[in-house]
Amino acid sequence: MRSPITLNLGDWRRVFSAERLVYLIPGLVVTYLVLPPLALLLISTFKSTADRLPFEPGPWSLSNYIRVFTSAESYLLFQNSLVFALCTVVAAVAISVVLVWLIERTDIPDGDLLFALILMPLGMPGLIKAIGWTFLASPRIGAFNVALRNILGIEGNSGPLNIYSLSGMIFVSALSMVPSIVLMLSGVFRSFDPALEEASEVSGASKLQTQRLVTMPLLRPALLGAFIYYLADALDNFQIPAILGLNAGIHVYSTRIYLAANPVSGFPDYGLASGYAMLLFLLALVLIVLYRRMMKKAHRFVVITGKGYRPQRFSLGKWKYAAFMGVALYLLLGAISPMLILLWVSFQPFFNVLSTEAFARLTVSNYVAIWNLSQFRVAAVNTVTIALIVATATMVLATLTAWMAVRGRFRGSSIPDFLTFINTAVPSVVFGLAVMLVYLSFSIIPIYGTIWIIIIAFVTRYLTFTTRLIGGAVVQIDKQLEEASETSGASLWITLRRVTVPLILPSFLSGWLWVAVHALREATIAVMLTTRSNVVLSSLIWERFHEGRDQGLVAAMSVVVMGLCMLLTFFGRRALLSERN
Repeated sequence: MRSPITLNLGDWRRVFSAERLVYLIPGLVVTYLVLPPLALLLISTFKSTADRLPFEPGPWSLSNYIRVFTSAESYLLFQNSLVFALCTVVAAVAISVVLVWLIERTDIPDGDLLFALILMPLGMPGLIKAIGWTFLASPRIGAFNVALRNILGIEGNSGPLNIYSLSGMIFVSALSMVPSIVLMLSGVFRSFDPALEEASEVSGASKLQTQRLVTMPLLRPALLGAFIYYLADALDNFQIPAILGLNAGIHVYSTRIYLAANPVSGFPDYGLASGYAMLLFLLALVLIVLYRRMMKKAHRFVVITGKGYRPQRFSLGKWKYAAFMGVALYLLLGAISPMLILLWVSFQPFFNVLSTEAFARLTVSNYVAIWNLSQFRVAAVNTVTIALIVATATMVLATLTAWMAVRGRFRGSSIPDFLTFINTAVPSVVFGLAVMLVYLSFSIIPIYGTIWIIIIAFVTRYLTFTTRLIGGAVVQIDKQLEEASETSGASLWITLRRVTVPLILPSFLSGWLWVAVHALREATIAVMLTTRSNVVLSSLIWERFHEGRDQGLVAAMSVVVMGLCMLLTFFGRRALLSERN
């Protein structure tokens, strides 16, 4: 008969040695962050939660799915969401392709400067950009509408523009999406081998035919990849539809999920919210799978070989300055106008269009008022605290997770990395709902209503990007450097601290800056998880705007958030450049 297996103190020390903890800690933490919210979200879709939480006693049923698939509202939601997402991405990709082509493939004046300016709106949250456009194109008081009525002699006090419409939502969302798509496509256009185009032109094709028959087909994987990826992103968009669509009664999946979880009156229906969330999750998952499959086939469109080449720039001739004005028009609509109108409104005692009388009423009273507002001070402290903690915690966990995936010495070491990738298919509003359900249902972890629930949600959300960022940096490090350190007697922790981390520090700092800025500007998850006791700036702006009061205060708070993002980006980039030098 075999004797029972026992572990003495030495065995336990070996099991929980410092080196094993390098592998154990990130695996356990990532599993805890990712799986419970998704599991509880799935469970709640099978529970009747019209008057109870998902984990409270109650029957299991398919009633939520029946309501989702048999309600006439669901089909209207599907139509609105699909039209909104498709039109947004088609418009954004079309604008981005033109901008990237002009900057990377033509002799447009000051191309490098224009590229930097096009990326400028990345520091402007969608929530704030949408609020800016309400001041520009609100049917009655919008600055553009007032100007157009005066210039065109239009009678009445409304129109001709209406930003509170599906077309208005598409317009603002497309403008907001352009910088990210430009950033994704710029390298592809810049690296294109002109020999293929030259061969086409030698064969007798015109420049236009060459672009249509040679260049664009070879760029198809990048274009379709961007289209599919940002289609999933558009389905996830909550901030712009919430600002521009809710008051007009135009709902998409993200805003309907929010309303089901945060009703104006009555008990939240988390089951219905989870049903819509699961449907949105499945739609996003299909798109992400398509994106992944397309990227695997991208090798069939290789255009850069070992032979040297020099990118060819097309001469725009007399159209050069017309193209420059076109880029300037995008900058005016995409960034400058919303920024300037918010700045203008923040210095007015009440909303005024540009006039001599309004200049005489310029005041800093709104900034004094928000500083004297205790809720604003608390929100500002919470926002900065969350940004700093989230950026640091995310990058530490992402570093351990990515290093374990690349350097793992046992089967399953890449599982935590795979779990972080699952979040790619989880829309922000769905993830915010899932995290809310976890900490509402398990009061044994009393963090609901504190900043820690927002911190946990943000860390989990940003792991997807940062793990891949650090993973790419770790792959570039020859593992012989780490092996040499260990051979010299250094422990795994010391090797990580003195060899690996210094070598990946530029990527680490870039990721830290990216996370900190996104944590400052994130509104979707914050709005889902914020209560009176853990308010942040984005949720405070949303609350004040949604209540339809204090336009000047809303504008002033929006300017503060933009200023924080720009300051952090400026000083962060300086620190990163000094580290690289």
